[in-house]
Amino acid sequence: MARMPGAEWIGPTPNQYTGGMVEHRGLVLHIEQSNSNDSVDTWFKDPTAQASAHFTNPKAGPLQQLVDTDDAAWTEQAGNRHWVSVEHEGYSGDSLTASQIDNDAHLLAWLHTTYGVPLVSTDDPNGQGVGWHGMGGDQWGGHPNCPGEPIKAQRPQIIARAQQILDRPTQPPAGPAWPREYLQLQSPMLHDDNVRTWQQRMADRGWNITVDGWYGPASASICRQFQAEANLDPDGVVGPVTWDAAWTVPITN
Repeated sequence: MARMPGAEWIGPTPNQYTGGMVEHRGLVLHIEQSNSNDSVDTWFKDPTAQASAHFTNPKAGPLQQLVDTDDAAWTEQAGNRHWVSVEHEGYSGDSLTASQIDNDAHLLAWLHTTYGVPLVSTDDPNGQGVGWHGMGGDQWGGHPNCPGEPIKAQRPQIIARAQQILDRPTQPPAGPAWPREYLQLQSPMLHDDNVRTWQQRMADRGWNITVDGWYGPASASICRQFQAEANLDPDGVVGPVTWDAAWTVPITN
């Protein structure tokens, strides 16, 4: 049995080949063509779907695992028994969110440690590393636009983050661990100690922010400005990448 630590287990599904993996060449990136990850998870559990994936990756929130990685998911036809698959919430032409990049990086780091998957990109269905659904052509179902050019171009970011994750145990922690809570605008407004900790760190970095534990429009605005300064996706959400960056990115002003 191979289930990734930290991923939310949402299986099982009848749509799989139990014990069907013959090798683990790498990780294949897919796009769900949906902005409802929960609906896709439900569909993958429906026997009439005749489809599944090892993992699904929402735009915000933890990675979800539907199929054990020693079992073959039904997602790439001829590639099913050779590749681990991850479906991403969104549409072809979208870019991955910072959360999705971080989830993929943790997954890739785990696959590297567990199966020896190399930390490289590949466009070859007989290669190894981080690939994409369309690279398999007609033998993989003929999906040339899955997951789309922007996501294919983000593979170096995923790989770089995975390398950082693998190196991290040998380095002293730069700040408190991400509390596994996404700080973002919502109703009712988020108010807790995690917000206060992040606000205090931003204040320490020189931002004019009220440290009150409320994640409102002012905090979201500062978050977006900081993300832009740190070359992150300026989505105004404090996920794992933005949280870590608050302690690791050099202060420039």
